[in-house]
Amino acid sequence: MNQTNTQIFYSGKRNNSIRQLINQNENKSPRWTPLSKIKNANKVRKIVSGRHKNCLIWKGINNLEFHRANSEPKSFTIEKEEIKDIQSGYSTYLILTKSGKVFSLSQNSSYCEVPLSDPQSSTFEKIRPVPFFNNKENNRKVETFAMVGWSNYFVCKDGKLFGNGYNAGRLGDGTSNQAKNLPILIFENVTRVFGGVQGYGFFFTTKNNELYTCGSNQYGCLGTGNLTNQKSPVKVPNWKAEDILYIQTNVGYSILITKEGKTYGCGRAGSNGFTTNKSTFTEIEELKNKKVVEYFGGSAISLALTNENELFGWGFDSDNHPTDQYGNIRIQIPHKFNLPEIFQNNPSIKLKITCGTECIYLYPSSNSCLIQDFQKLFESKIFCDSKLSLNENIQVPIHKIIVESRTNLQISTIEDLLNKESFSKQEILLFLKWVYFDEITNVDLLKQIFNSLNISFPPKNTFQKDLHDLFNDEDSKDFTLLIKNDDEDEEEVYEEIPVHKIILLTRSGLFREMFENITEESKSVKDYSGKSIESIEILIKYFYTEKIELTADHDPLLVIEELEDSIEYYQLNENSNILSQLNEIKNKL
Repeated sequence: MNQTNTQIFYSGKRNNSIRQLINQNENKSPRWTPLSKIKNANKVRKIVSGRHKNCLIWKGINNLEFHRANSEPKSFTIEKEEIKDIQSGYSTYLILTKSGKVFSLSQNSSYCEVPLSDPQSSTFEKIRPVPFFNNKENNRKVETFAMVGWSNYFVCKDGKLFGNGYNAGRLGDGTSNQAKNLPILIFENVTRVFGGVQGYGFFFTTKNNELYTCGSNQYGCLGTGNLTNQKSPVKVPNWKAEDILYIQTNVGYSILITKEGKTYGCGRAGSNGFTTNKSTFTEIEELKNKKVVEYFGGSAISLALTNENELFGWGFDSDNHPTDQYGNIRIQIPHKFNLPEIFQNNPSIKLKITCGTECIYLYPSSNSCLIQDFQKLFESKIFCDSKLSLNENIQVPIHKIIVESRTNLQISTIEDLLNKESFSKQEILLFLKWVYFDEITNVDLLKQIFNSLNISFPPKNTFQKDLHDLFNDEDSKDFTLLIKNDDEDEEEVYEEIPVHKIILLTRSGLFREMFENITEESKSVKDYSGKSIESIEILIKYFYTEKIELTADHDPLLVIEELEDSIEYYQLNENSNILSQLNEIKNKL
């Protein structure tokens, strides 16, 4: 069988030349190569790539791997911190933690891109803190940041935007010739900032719902409607900050993605998604009927992923038309590219993409907290209430409701069908990884097992979709959460919330502790949080769907107040997105 040991792929100069990205055939398909050095691909949160063949990989809470050509990967851990984001410039990598601190991994650069007073001492052997933001005295805590070539931009929690590095009009101070090692103040009341590995400028949004830009405006890449270079920030007309999902700027062009998934380009022809230069952001015709959810561009190519896992690409870095210097056809407008087989027609795997100056990386999106929790459940083998009994005395512990809901088959039927084949225990465990957290590492094997079970392949539903359906399956719920009704004064009266016991055990550390003190046969447990039944019902649905959903009947202020401490009280996954969802609800009030 064709065993695939990794879910991370690359293309580009790791294959000798970026021009090999496009095969000379009708499909114009990228040549994807598995990156076998990266282990535990399912734990990868983000990959960023800068100059040459280097890339930085973020895994788990605070673990990093730095990969260089012809060198063994080097591992780093930022002690006592949780990573929030990583970004890449040409030869500097910056790490932002949830506490607002910034760290740098860099090789000495003559362009002052390392935001340190002694950048010449930086090497790729050590991650260093950036004192400008890690200083307790000035209390500068970074909320978000971006990098553009040899320049860096930091938005602090108080809305102040700082920048450092190579200038060329990119630092917004009205000059273009003096580089800055240490960050300088650029603007205030800023909410987000956007850059790109090889951009000519940068963009940022403000609390006044405006979009600004600054830098070199060659080809009209700043989207201002002219070709005038901007040494100080100026507004980009006709855009509201609230409509923008993402912007990236690169060699003479910029791409903007709206929250609705619409794609706009400006700047250099062939890179902006058009055959002519554009000085304002213009919707790309070939993507008008697509919802783009992920975009990344490098000097060689633009790549856009849709919500249906379709990959579109366009552009080369050569200015020769209609072919580049190697005689390859220049793709000026978006064309659909093929994905590696493991990702083709598989909506259960959400993808991410990143580009540097030479390489492109394609990899699965980091798992949601829901997936993480069920992966832990699978690996721990705790709370199993059934088993798969197969040929040759193979017995695999499982959680009955999870396996049956994903396959729409009873355990006895699964056993009968699989016993007609000679599957090893290891092969069954690979199948169960798909059951519990959508992992597909061997396409051929999974096809064979699905065929044995008379299930269509690729899977029609994701794990999250099946769990959402399980939430709606009232008949299968085997447990009851009891909520005290405070309106009853004379005696304790409890309202009931039906739930699947395994959902409570998997999603909440508090309930796991509570179940240690009740009998296995118990069919109910009391909730002592003091929260309203409305808020707890919303939380229980979140356990299944990963979404905080309010209706017109809910008091949003009450729900927000009662659920803001739910991560700590119910001991939920520390990466839970509950607070971010509650903040979105607040912002809409």
